[in-house]
Amino acid sequence: MTATLARDGADAAGFSLVEMLVVLAVLGLVAGLAIPAIGTMLPGRRLDQTAAALAGELTRLRAQARGSGAPASLTFVPERGLFVSTRPGAAPIAAGGVAVEVLRSEASRAGRGEIRFFPDGSATGGTIRLVGAAGRRTLAISSLTGRVAEAETGP
Repeated sequence: MTATLARDGADAAGFSLVEMLVVLAVLGLVAGLAIPAIGTMLPGRRLDQTAAALAGELTRLRAQARGSGAPASLTFVPERGLFVSTRPGAAPIAAGGVAVEVLRSEASRAGRGEIRFFPDGSATGGTIRLVGAAGRRTLAISSLTGRVAEAETGP
């Protein structure tokens, strides 16, 4: 009778402790290899998100200036690492560990670090260059039309 019970126990479905430990070890190894790979993708994503947020806000500011008949602007505040918009209700856009350079032409009517849009659709024009670990993104703002375009993308 004892032999029958032992035999019935051996036929029971399930996993042994050794099998469970082997599976956990393999999962740990895979996770250990995957986490650094995911970490290298984040800087590029952060750079793309910052560029997209800025392009979107610049486009909204141009539309606001045309619709309201009053100038609208986006200003970079280097001390805080933020882009601040004059659009009502707009949240500041954080540079998020990305180096920022706002370039304007010599004839620009805007203040330092500022891109201004006018009711006729024109702008002071300029370039916003974002440089991060994953490369750089450059947004060009046309002074004639106020349109925003990504001028170059590179490592």
